[in-house]
Amino acid sequence: MKEYVYLDNAATTKVLDAAAEVTEKYLKSQFFNPSALYQNAINVARDIKTARNTIARILGVEENTLIFLSSGSESDNQALFCTHKRPHSRIIISATEHSAVYNSAMELKQRGFDVVEAPTDRNGKVIEEDFVKLLNDNVSMVSIMHVNNVTGAINDIKRLVELTKESCPTALFHSDGVQAFCKIPVKLKALGVDLYSASSHKVGAPKGSGFLYVKKGVNVSPLIYGGGQERGLRSSTENVPAIMGFATASQIAYENMNILKEKGNEFFGTLREKLSQIEDMEFLTSENSAPHILALAFKNVRGEVLMHSLEEYGYITGIGSACSSKKGTARIPAALGLSDGYQDGILRISINPYDEYDANQFAEKMIECYNLLKKYIRV
Repeated sequence: MKEYVYLDNAATTKVLDAAAEVTEKYLKSQFFNPSALYQNAINVARDIKTARNTIARILGVEENTLIFLSSGSESDNQALFCTHKRPHSRIIISATEHSAVYNSAMELKQRGFDVVEAPTDRNGKVIEEDFVKLLNDNVSMVSIMHVNNVTGAINDIKRLVELTKESCPTALFHSDGVQAFCKIPVKLKALGVDLYSASSHKVGAPKGSGFLYVKKGVNVSPLIYGGGQERGLRSSTENVPAIMGFATASQIAYENMNILKEKGNEFFGTLREKLSQIEDMEFLTSENSAPHILALAFKNVRGEVLMHSLEEYGYITGIGSACSSKKGTARIPAALGLSDGYQDGILRISINPYDEYDANQFAEKMIECYNLLKKYIRV
């Protein structure tokens, strides 16, 4: 296989060795069904409790407020569809939400809810003044992502929660934290959210697990019915290997957040300096964004074409959300206010705290690829 430098960690991450070892243990030797009543199964059930406690400590919440499920998308769906909302009440999302929230909200709109989108700035951060204008006494739910999955913009969730509760005390506030968990400090009690979602494969764990935080006192109905696992809120035999790998990787990622920040500052700082010489290119990521993402927009060169060109040199990058890339949606570029010529030119670069990166070499290849492509490709 051709050697490569992987720079699409916001799409998914390589499973860490420690997480893979734990996962293999629960695939092979500790494979028992945690709902069974013999001792080996009881031990596995206790191990799940330990895993839940590990993640709960990272978030600063009680163990029994976390539900394990299959993914961040399922978590978002359960938050939006399985909470109590008055018929025809207002639901606020941001204009740049991940498709798991956006498409769920559009389905709720079809069911009669008043779904409105809070505008974002050029970096993908919710504009507070415009958000406030959407609040009224008919709001029953707000769902705003913590870190934008395309640009890395960090929304001030604590402030948005405060504004929501001041205007609509009974409204629920959900945040998709898939790109925030173990990338930036996240203490849920301080944020004040009612619901919070995250995914395993963004932190060096196997795909197939995620969690939904449900604040005490918030009523959530099951999305999946069956045997009553996860306190009756998520039936189905638990994906024990993925859960155990999730907890292991989360702890390691949490301990490496400062390293991620340092690497991001160094790597992206050099890229900003080197790439600023490119004409007709905009930085979509502000310097106070999440440490692992840098998004760019090029004029008259498609991001997908540039991505494949870089791939020829052994660099794997992304063009935004992997969940939406196959659909060619223009929703996010339009929400970011990109002008003609730039809308198809988004390239996303995302790192992890464990690999080493040569910013100068990467910048050199990107400039070379861009200068070649702009001669031939026009929109």
